[in-house]
Amino acid sequence: VLNNERNIKTMDNYLQTLLDNFGQALQNEPVVVEYTEARKAYMEDTDITGAVSEYNVQRMLLEEQQLKEEQDNVLIESIESRVKVLYEKIMAAESMKRLAVAENKLNGLLNDINKALMSCIVPDSGEGCSGDCHSCHGCH
Repeated sequence: VLNNERNIKTMDNYLQTLLDNFGQALQNEPVVVEYTEARKAYMEDTDITGAVSEYNVQRMLLEEQQLKEEQDNVLIESIESRVKVLYEKIMAAESMKRLAVAENKLNGLLNDINKALMSCIVPDSGEGCSGDCHSCHGCH
């Protein structure tokens, strides 16, 4: 449930109830269901989650090596090579592909929700706040 302390402090009970109901309805939205299933499959793919962990460690090591005054070019090339192999493995994995597609769809849904909410707050804004204050007349 979306009932967290930050929301309680900034919303009255009526809005919190609406948000909780919306959150529950959202959990049944096909895009959300697809994302949840894709994320679960990704998290259960220990081969890929392990590769992602190693990738992150290798990237940190690479950054550290690149920041050193006296760089070991052989070591840097070795780490870069490993990072490339890991990246290709991760991006080729079906669980990662499925998660990326599901995340894109979820982001689209969340953008649509945000636009709808913003159009309720600033009705003259057309599709909602674009973040560019010059695109509407509501905030100036």
